Amino acid sequence: MSHDLILASRSPRRKMLLESLGLTLLQLPADIPEERNPGEKPTAYVARLAREKALAVESGGHTVLAADTIVVLDNEIMEKPQDEDHALSMWSKLSGEWHQVFTAYFLRRGSVERKATVETRVKFKDLSTPELHSYLKTDEWKDKAGGYAVQGISGYWVEAIDGSYTNVVGLPLTQVAVDLARLNPQWPSFPWS
Repeated sequence: MSHDLILASRSPRRKMLLESLGLTLLQLPADIPEERNPGEKPTAYVARLAREKALAVESGGHTVLAADTIVVLDNEIMEKPQDEDHALSMWSKLSGEWHQVFTAYFLRRGSVERKATVETRVKFKDLSTPELHSYLKTDEWKDKAGGYAVQGISGYWVEAIDGSYTNVVGLPLTQVAVDLARLNPQWPSFPWS
């Protein structure tokens, strides 16, 4: 099967966003350790992970895209929840507060690279204990930065967004599309070319 690009991620959300552009892709998840270096700033951490993922995948002459998303509150990274208690603790901190969502992406085709880190600010409404425990009963929060899915049930928690919505889903689609078109001007199927 032919494909336009290789997505170095197993994320169904990133796949869905890219396919919404009419692209065909091959998912080749990059298995690298996602551990923050001592003293590493959140933006440096997420950019490093995106780069390492992109370089870990064999391109076979295709364009490779890798990305990583983190949720940050007061410089504290809200990782993917380890268990229910961890999820409840994170949501309690995020309740009623503005936080930042950073997605870094790294594109490469041969020796040409394009990369960026995009920030979106998100404000949660005040969350009640029954709301948190009700959401806990779903499995939607598992394996997601910050333990929530803006495109899912917990979308109603979001009172305001300042920046790219798709960035919060997992990929800043506007910026990625522009960089993909610059990297692959020969693709005739691009609706924006």
